[in-house]
Formats: sequence, structure tokens, C-alpha cells
Amino acid sequence: MTDNARRRSRERLEERERGILDAATKLFATAGFHATSTRKIAAAAGVSEGTVFHYFGSKNELMLGILDRFYNEVLNPRAAEILDTIMDTRGRLRALAVHHVSSLAADSALMMRLLQVYVGVDLEILGQDKQSPLRDLNRSYVGHLDRAVREGIERGDLRSNLETRPLRDLFFGTLEYGLRTHMYRHGTEGLDSYVDALLEPLWEGLSQSHRSKTPAQLTERLEEACERLERTADRWETAKH
Repeated sequence: MTDNARRRSRERLEERERGILDAATKLFATAGFHATSTRKIAAAAGVSEGTVFHYFGSKNELMLGILDRFYNEVLNPRAAEILDTIMDTRGRLRALAVHHVSSLAADSALMMRLLQVYVGVDLEILGQDKQSPLRDLNRSYVGHLDRAVREGIERGDLRSNLETRPLRDLFFGTLEYGLRTHMYRHGTEGLDSYVDALLEPLWEGLSQSHRSKTPAQLTERLEEACERLERTADRWETAKH
């Protein structure tokens, strides 16, 4: 087989794999993971069910393929670009936050369905082995936040006693809970402003410039930020009606 023939063969295989992933992505988003059979995926992709299993051994592997593509083609490249082009710590955190919520919001139905299902699968795997595919994907992605925090501490922008693991939970947990609430009420309208409102009290807890404040002062600032967030949500609710 010539080099050109091998290349064309490889391209056909890759195209078929993409077609299967695209079909599964659409069906999982609309019908849900459990209600979608591999037979339906094969029909939507224009291939046999055996071909689906040739590329992906199970529906769980298909789901992982979709998540792998989402992490490595959507989440990771832009996060790396943010850290390479933005040097300001607060600007970095904001850009990472906006990127995270906008990426999830762009295909929120699919991501929420898949992550809910796959977390359960992942926990089963973790019961047998501390390594798992989803754990590896998450580790590669949250590494961008870890780098932003580490370099922010080195620059003196962030408190030196910050612990990475709880900070990750706080950062992504706040964004994803806020995203679900905002999407339910307003869709994607005003999403960037909502992210700013979510990040303000978080930044005040992380920033070195706020370290000298007393607990009472920090509590007061947090309450003020929450009140502004509620007023913003009320304005969007009023405008919507």
C-alpha cells in the first residue's frame, strides 16, 4: 500500500469515527444516554451496529469519546491560550471562568446529561482503581487553574496560604451551580455579567490585597456582593417579563 493509500484509509477511518461520535452526541443530548441504543446510533451514523462496536467497545466508551473530544478540542486549547496571552491574575481567572461556563452553556443539555451519568460510572471504576479516564481528563483541565493560581501567588497577587484542591471545588462548583441557575432563568443572556458577579466575592477571598481586612469587614463585603448579585438577577427577571 502506498503512502497516499494509507493516508486515505486513515482519513476514512477517522471520518467514520467522527461520524459515530457526532451521531451519539446528538442522540445523547436529545434522548438521553440510557434511552439511546447503539442500534439508533449506528442508524444515525449510517453504519452497522457492528461498526460502532468496532470503534467503541460499549456505550460507556462512546460517552468517554465524546467527553474526551470536549475536553481536548474545546476546553483545554482555549484554557492554554488564556494563560499564554493574559498575564494579569484577575484577568486570567475571569477569562477561565467565562470560557468554562460558555463552553458548557453552548451544549448544556448534552454536558449535564453525560457528566451526571459518567460520574456514576467513574465512581465504580475508582472503587477498583484510583486512576480513571474521567479523572485523567479532569486533571489535565484543572491544571490550567492550578497554574494560574500558582503564578498568581508567585506574583504576590494571591494569598500564599491558598490550598489548591478546595479552591478548585470552590471555583468550578460556584460556576457550574451558577450556570444551571442562570440558564434556567435566562438562557445565555447576560452570562458574562453573571460570571463577574459570581467571581467578585471569590476574588476578595483569594486576593492578597484583601488579606489585611478583618473577618467582619470581609463578611460585610461578601454580603454586599451577594446583594448586588441578587439585584442583578432581579433586573434580568423583570426585563424578561
